[in-house]
Amino acid sequence: MIKIRVPASSANMGAGFDTLGVALGLYNRIEIEEIPEGLEVINKNAHGFIPKDKNNLIYRSMLYLFEHVGYKAKGYRIGQNSSIPMTRGLGSSSACIVGGMLAANIISDRQLSYEEIIHLAAKMEGHPDNVGPAMYGGFCVSLTDEDKTIIKSTKLKNNIRFAALIPDYFMATRKSRGVLPPKVDFQDAVYNISHASMFQAAMLTGDMKALRIGAKDMLHQQYREVYVEGMEDIFEKTYSLGSHATYLSGSGPTIMSVLSGEYSAFRNSMQKYFIENSLKWRCMILPVDNVGAVVSVI
Repeated sequence: MIKIRVPASSANMGAGFDTLGVALGLYNRIEIEEIPEGLEVINKNAHGFIPKDKNNLIYRSMLYLFEHVGYKAKGYRIGQNSSIPMTRGLGSSSACIVGGMLAANIISDRQLSYEEIIHLAAKMEGHPDNVGPAMYGGFCVSLTDEDKTIIKSTKLKNNIRFAALIPDYFMATRKSRGVLPPKVDFQDAVYNISHASMFQAAMLTGDMKALRIGAKDMLHQQYREVYVEGMEDIFEKTYSLGSHATYLSGSGPTIMSVLSGEYSAFRNSMQKYFIENSLKWRCMILPVDNVGAVVSVI
């Protein structure tokens, strides 16, 4: 049996659209074993609907890698115990893809390096900013250049926490991407390049004042706001409570705030704010996962 633990992730950090991501302390725990034939999918407390047929994302990810290396698939029993909310902008699909491919690589005699696996995962996901943190952990800068996906991961200090503000509704990535314009203004592109660079520098140096500046975005948040109830007011509230940077996590609808202290006070105040404004949201304080995917074979 192969056991894999893959962390959640938050991408599109600040101005780092499709580039900057971080691994978080929520996990998808996967168990996979080869059986003579068929497919058995066991949902062990996954947060959301898990397909139990060939549409299962872990299974599809395995087949994607098998096809790439020329391995003939057999039967599989897949157990999934995930604490990652699905379709909320917390990398639930990337955790499945990375987990499935890591298992498939072991089953097919480890033909691929981690670098090759991450490139396949990015191709399947469509972008690398979630699969990078899911694989390597920490704060990741990711890009795909021709036939390679390059991930640079840095461990973050233990005092940094992420407050995930999660609503009770989901957001399909395809729908959220559909509101983005096919072209952007040149000045908006320059704005995001400069601010994403500042966000990265601030994360690496611990300059929390610069982090808030780097979190400003002109490429996607202004278009996706229509799907996120009370987004602007929530942003303002988080900053009033001491957030160093607040941004829309992935394609949303989760909103993420970066903290370095007063975690419980921030959570309690946000929960009170949601109740007072009749918003069905919750606040989770999450640590950074600096490890990434963990694999064991029993």
